[in-house]
Amino acid sequence: MNKRIWKFYLMAIASLLMCWACSTNDPAQQATTQSPGGVASPPVSGANTVQVTVKEMAFQLSQSTIPAGDVEFVVTNEGRLAHEMEVIKTDLPIEKLPLTSSDRLDTEKAGKKTGEIGENELKSGTTKTLKVNLTPGKYLIVCNLPGHFQAGMRSILTVTQNK
Repeated sequence: MNKRIWKFYLMAIASLLMCWACSTNDPAQQATTQSPGGVASPPVSGANTVQVTVKEMAFQLSQSTIPAGDVEFVVTNEGRLAHEMEVIKTDLPIEKLPLTSSDRLDTEKAGKKTGEIGENELKSGTTKTLKVNLTPGKYLIVCNLPGHFQAGMRSILTVTQNK
């Protein structure tokens, strides 16, 4: 083989080795997603992801209908107050939801709570993740701090049967 062909093969091998050395299989080094609040979270595979933006007296869901199975809620509190987020499976319409004497949602009578991020975890500017497995049905996404549910901090998520 002549010198020119050897140089070509050596450059090709060197390029492959450099690409291999720079790549990683370390999960800690893999891509992350950035939330609006600037908090990085690892990508999710195999789960339905619902981005939830929390503001004063409102939840904004990135989608309102998802298939049943593993669900990851990525919740960002863009409001100034601390909030909480409860996920409750219910068959009741909003106007029939039971309230306590302090005008909070009676979560025990409303349905079955499937997950929660507490107010001590969801302070202003934070992003938290809640992973749950949801079966088909209707779910309430609520903040049940005093006055918040009544002020409109509630959304409905519909979970459909997998096809």
